[in-house]
Amino acid sequence: MMMKKKIHRAWLLLACSCLLAAPLGTITLLSFFTLPVSTDLEVPRAAFTLYTSIMSLMPLVSMPFWGRMLPRIGVRATVAISGTGAGLAFIAMSYFTSLWQFYVAGIVIGLTLPGCSLLSVSVIITNWFERRRGMAMGIAVAFTGVYSAIASTFLPGMIMEAGWQPAYLLLGIVVLALTIPTIPFLHSQPSEVGLKPYGAKEEETSSTQPLDAPPGITTRAAYRSISFWLICTGMFFANAAITGFIQHAPAHLVSKGISPVEVGTFISLCMLCMIGAKIILGWLNDRIGTVNSNLVCLFFGSVALLLFTQIDGQPVISVTVIALLVAYAFGYAYQTIFPALLISRMFGAKDFATLYGTAFALACLGVASGPPLFGTSYDLTGSYDTMLLVGIGFVAISAALTVIAVRLSDRIPKTILTSQTTDTVASIN
Repeated sequence: MMMKKKIHRAWLLLACSCLLAAPLGTITLLSFFTLPVSTDLEVPRAAFTLYTSIMSLMPLVSMPFWGRMLPRIGVRATVAISGTGAGLAFIAMSYFTSLWQFYVAGIVIGLTLPGCSLLSVSVIITNWFERRRGMAMGIAVAFTGVYSAIASTFLPGMIMEAGWQPAYLLLGIVVLALTIPTIPFLHSQPSEVGLKPYGAKEEETSSTQPLDAPPGITTRAAYRSISFWLICTGMFFANAAITGFIQHAPAHLVSKGISPVEVGTFISLCMLCMIGAKIILGWLNDRIGTVNSNLVCLFFGSVALLLFTQIDGQPVISVTVIALLVAYAFGYAYQTIFPALLISRMFGAKDFATLYGTAFALACLGVASGPPLFGTSYDLTGSYDTMLLVGIGFVAISAALTVIAVRLSDRIPKTILTSQTTDTVASIN
């Protein structure tokens, strides 16, 4: 009688990644604090929400930093340091009495939260999965939406009943509870426990390649290639157009005749729809390849931008608005799924953490550039429609740059690649 095949340890790492990704959803929940905290502190809302803007810009620094540190100190130390820092910062916010303290917390959280969530998750999934990498990534990052959706059902009521201080305290405790307990189970590389990545070919097991030498292209070689900077530019344009519009989406929908209550329903449904969108896009990555699934995602994003211009007071339960909801959910999922999948597809796992940290930081420039571009368009024309159409052009540029960048990366001299990388690239394609 044949022994049952053991379940690969990669699935345990995926479960840990789901827990690590969840705290990133905390950022979505911070909007519930704007009114009560600004009222209690007697400060303008714009001045108070500046701390979230600071938090959003800090990944420009923190992602490259943690990308360089993780290979040196390991994923356990990275999660321990950054997870503790983020959790304690949220807990400290429950005791704040001055505006400047929130600004300091914004800096701390912006520096630490990406390290224990998106970066660590992307590194773990990339190193532990060769097969079903896209599906694993989609499942893990979907938990950001799962967490924010669950917390959104009770957090506003908690703030009303108990106050904003206990709510901040709860957010900090949850961050610590989701990150710290995973540390004993984390490993940056499967070679650390004598394993190969899930889905690695059998012939690779008997290869003369050392177990602790992951396949891929060195950081220096990637930085010297035009393909790396082209893909970063493509990420910039996609994030500026699709992700960058989210801050203006509610105001745009209200200006088109949709009530504020229905707009809130739309945003909530979109966030819920995004959970499934991330998993489906990850599954598509494994079925049709990273480039093709990325183009599908960008197509949905461009359709959403076009549909935003067609809104004219329709109810939320209408064909146009439902189509917009689904399209924007798929398009908005781009920022959490495809930067990691594209970097691993093009350059392998060897120096993934460093390359991904740099690429994601540059992509964040797009996220930061989008809101002022859409805001300026509205100020000049009295409508967002012009910039929405320009955004479709941005998405088209992103798609073209992505295809060119991937093709150029495939032409990098094979002396830079290990023999394993060639097999990995072929399997992903």
